[in-house]
This record gives sequence, C-alpha cells and structure tokens, in this order.
Amino acid sequence: MSEYSVKNYTEQGGDVTHIGGKLIIEKGAEVEGLDGGGGSYTLPTASADTLGGVKAKAKTNETVEVAVDEQGNLYVPEYPTVPQMEKQEDSTAEEAAQLKEDFNALLQALKSCGLMKSK
Repeated sequence: MSEYSVKNYTEQGGDVTHIGGKLIIEKGAEVEGLDGGGGSYTLPTASADTLGGVKAKAKTNETVEVAVDEQGNLYVPEYPTVPQMEKQEDSTAEEAAQLKEDFNALLQALKSCGLMKSK
C-alpha cells in the first residue's frame, strides 16, 4: 500500500475519493447524486420507517429529557403516576377547634399519600 502526502486524494481510476481534511461546500455549489435530486438535499421527516429530522420546542419547565437507543429510536421517560388520597369526609364542624382538627386531618392525609411533603 502506498503512502500519500496529502489528506485528500482519488484512487482506483477516480472511483474512490478520500477526504481526510475538512470539506467545505461554498454557497451556490451543487452536489450531485444525493437523495432529493436537483443538486440539493432535503432532510426527510423522521417516521417509523425513515431516519430523518424532527423539530422540537425550546426547553421549558415542562419538558423532559429524551434518550435514543442504538437503532435510533427516541424515548421519553414515563410520567409519574399522581397518587390519590383516600376520600376525605366533608367537615361538619360548628366551632373553630373542630374545624382545626378536620383541617389538620386533611393535611395529614395529603402527607400520608405523598401529595405533600412532611417537612
């Protein structure tokens, strides 16, 4: 095998071109042979059958990180299930002291089922 002193070279009668440096395609240049024809390439929209591009909204407080597996499949984590507390009976308090007890029972029920932090 011969050694080349340049990073970019053509071999095998022009059938193979090696690009070892940076390839810069200037504005107005055309590249032939890419999908899409007409000297241009359009990234296809990703689908179950096509590897392609997707658009995403900007990160917000509601967005979650995603992961891609070895086959290029995109996954988002499961959303947590919000716990439900047991039914809390309506207060029948007629005095402030009883209302306070009912309210504290409500707070305790919220803490017990994980809807409110204990501390």
